[in-house]
Amino acid sequence: MTAESHPDPWQGLFDGRLDVAPPLTDEQLAAVPAKRGVFFLAGSGGEAVLLATAASIRSRLRGRLDEPAERAGRRADLRAVTRRVYWKLGGGHFETDWRYLELARRIWPGGYGRMLSWRPAWFVRVDGAADWPHFHRTREVCRQAGRVFGPFPDGRSAERFVGVIADAFDLCRDVRCLRRSPNGAKCSYGQMGRCLSPCDGSVSMDAYRVAVAEAAEFAAGRRAGRAEELRRQMRRASADLQFERAAALKARLDRLAELDGRAFQHVAPLEQFAFVLVQPSGSRRRLSTFFVNGGCIAGGPSLPLPPADGQLRQVLDAAAAHMAGARRNGDEAADRWGIGLVAHYLFAGPKRRGVVLRWREGLTAGEVGSAVAEYLAS
Repeated sequence: MTAESHPDPWQGLFDGRLDVAPPLTDEQLAAVPAKRGVFFLAGSGGEAVLLATAASIRSRLRGRLDEPAERAGRRADLRAVTRRVYWKLGGGHFETDWRYLELARRIWPGGYGRMLSWRPAWFVRVDGAADWPHFHRTREVCRQAGRVFGPFPDGRSAERFVGVIADAFDLCRDVRCLRRSPNGAKCSYGQMGRCLSPCDGSVSMDAYRVAVAEAAEFAAGRRAGRAEELRRQMRRASADLQFERAAALKARLDRLAELDGRAFQHVAPLEQFAFVLVQPSGSRRRLSTFFVNGGCIAGGPSLPLPPADGQLRQVLDAAAAHMAGARRNGDEAADRWGIGLVAHYLFAGPKRRGVVLRWREGLTAGEVGSAVAEYLAS
């Protein structure tokens, strides 16, 4: 039975398909686009063989399905099992990775996460209603209780954020101590006056929950009030000649200033994980747009160069429609990996990152246009 006589389980997922019997002829290779995108190799019945990205699909296929090369022994010989080649174009890096994610999810629904080049994003979670409320780093962001803040470029940055929060509000640094509340002993931080010490009952758990709730508001971006309170305490300590205490308060303020660093520039409540992305399209005369709403990613209208205000407003109208829809795919893994992909690009270099604008009601065409102009000039 030929490849053509088998039903095609992947029909509609790709831009093109070619039946082959490797090695590929020049005529066959000419039918494959020499453009960036994703290609998929399958057997005669559609059996999955390989899914991969490529800067040039044609060149990459030549390397995988051509006559054996000197290095053929270093990787699997796919010629004997490949009878169909599929491809999906992706104009820029982000679009190509997104296409790869969506295709991998459809082809290998149970194990596609192991195939991705990025990892789930790091966030910080706190559940004020938990028995022992505490801030902690996590990659599990979906369908969990409490409030979630992020993303962070790595786990170390998330841990640092937790430390700054603890310093700013004198929170317990060790959940094991917290679990002994109110019958534990003061830790070293408590002895130094840098912990509220719910562990030994110095404050009630109800009072501690209030402090955790205030810290959560601070983590959400409402930082001015706490910083001003620490400044007032520092000035009062200096006026009372308590210079050691004033120096300690100054050190805490300096720690708060760390949150202005690049590692924390995208930190916000998870419910605000919504972006408009503008990326290269594969054409020098156009740009692609994408909309992110939680774990859901969608492609938007393409933009000519230079974009006119009316075209930018069309993008924003389409973005508003996407943001009004579902934030989740109905699949927890898909949400984790989609958020991870976007976070991966948030912390990438300027050219690969493209234009990233956090979505909000009132985002204007002028703001998008200015960001696009700045990106093109860089």
